[in-house]
Amino acid sequence: MSLLSTGPIENNVSASTGVRPTQQVTVKVDNRSSVSSSTVVVEGYFLDGTRTLYVSEILNLVPNQVITRTYYANLDAFEFLFTTSASVNDEIQISIWGKDATGNLVTAHRLVSAELLGTVTGVTGATGATGATGVTGVAGATGVTGVAGVTGATGATGVAGVTGVTGATGATGATGVAGATGATGVAGATGATGVAGATGATGATGATGVTGATGATGVTGATGASGETGATGVTGATGVAGTTGATGATGVTGVAGATGATGSAGSTGATGSAEPASVNLMYVTNNGGDNISVIDGNTNTVVATIAVGAGPFGVEVNSVTNRIYVANEDSGNVSVIDGSTNTVIATVTVGTTPNGVRVNSNTNRIYVTNSGSDNVSVIDGGSNEVIASVAVGAGPFGAWVNPITNRIYVANTGSNNVSVISGISNAVIATVAVGAVPVGVTVNTRTNRIYVTNSNSSNVSVISGLSNTIIATVPAGIVPSGIGLNPNTNLIYSANQGSNNVSVINGSTNTVAATITVGISPLGVAVNPLTNGAYVANAGSNTISVIDGNRNTVTSSITVGTTPLGVGINP
Repeated sequence: MSLLSTGPIENNVSASTGVRPTQQVTVKVDNRSSVSSSTVVVEGYFLDGTRTLYVSEILNLVPNQVITRTYYANLDAFEFLFTTSASVNDEIQISIWGKDATGNLVTAHRLVSAELLGTVTGVTGATGATGATGVTGVAGATGVTGVAGVTGATGATGVAGVTGVTGATGATGATGVAGATGATGVAGATGATGVAGATGATGATGATGVTGATGATGVTGATGASGETGATGVTGATGVAGTTGATGATGVTGVAGATGATGSAGSTGATGSAEPASVNLMYVTNNGGDNISVIDGNTNTVVATIAVGAGPFGVEVNSVTNRIYVANEDSGNVSVIDGSTNTVIATVTVGTTPNGVRVNSNTNRIYVTNSGSDNVSVIDGGSNEVIASVAVGAGPFGAWVNPITNRIYVANTGSNNVSVISGISNAVIATVAVGAVPVGVTVNTRTNRIYVTNSNSSNVSVISGLSNTIIATVPAGIVPSGIGLNPNTNLIYSANQGSNNVSVINGSTNTVAATITVGISPLGVAVNPLTNGAYVANAGSNTISVIDGNRNTVTSSITVGTTPLGVGINP
């Protein structure tokens, strides 16, 4: 077994750029053996006074396989450990590279072996007694010479030596013989015209002419397009009630009339349509397995697995059309799944590194955040075609749609703000500054409030959708990432990746009402408002934690695929 480490890596905010140099790290693991499989355990630690595990993943490599992983690293200090399964002749090679928010290389980080990390060797036991020397056996035949080993990699080029002293300047050579005089050149061009003389004095002003007749009135121009409807203003206070008039005198009660005959029974009405049953299905993106786990919320079991693109991340459901949309960050596209058959019916190419995806079921528009190209792709759900591309801030990640106001809110991790997009014009109409490295977004359509997780400042910004201003900031756990909401209870659920728990925020008081321990590295969160159940994707433990919203306790843990990141619900 081999143990390798990057050692503690300092990653403070740069004074010149205002951001940390390393936003993410890319790890490449190479099994150079052509016959043996191997296992590598990857562990990432957040170093902030204490050493907190926030990445834990097991990589299984077949012979000659290379695996690449990208992990979040926008932290002040961090460390990665790698433990391999081979006991001798370890042929596993590992490299780790620091990158900025757009994926550009920043620096490579070296790995050191267990002995440099201070692994202590156990005490050597006492030497046993020497046994009797056995009879010398017959010398065996000389074995066949083994195949020459592979030539080792060329060592790094040595540092260039110091430049030698400049030699003395040589003597000046003899002056050459003067050349023959050249032919006379062509006559030069005529010189520029001289400066104009001074202007003469202005003559007297002539008499004003008669005013001409007024011209005919021009044709009225076409009426401009109607502007976007503004938000409804606050309802004015109710006026003071008028004085109640005096009650009139009660009239004399008349004689009761005879009871009429009972009428014949009316015909039975038509049977009403039955109330639609709850679907209660969850869709989980398994980033390391390139597939989707479908969970039955009634039994908390996986009922189907659907292959999609490379590196699936965000997932969203249109419950009206029963279509599921999956953003595949490594293949730059969106998989469209038919929820009736659990099959991929279309693949839509979008921008670079798509992460988040949200749906407006009223307009059947899908919005995809492309963190590598700093824009949002707008897809028509009827044709499965991209109809617009909206430029936003740097590194767009999470997003959410308010179908009532037709506003889309996008968290920009690289510019520390939220872009507000009009779904009518597909244009950014406001930009709201929030905390450090915003990741997740959710909206309460009943209160028109927007909640944003700020991963590097460990809090949640609360935005008024009416004024597009921050009205509160709520402390959360370490590295809050995904966020979900139940509009019926006005409770918000923030998944804290660095502290392995979920903060439950009361939307009426903007305070944390409970903290619930879940799995390792929780990321995605989704809430079913019909069952009041919250579902949390634990990327480090390959599970989904099921939270009972009535009791704020975990009632079930469901094993899914490799590195689950996102959760979508069809309630």
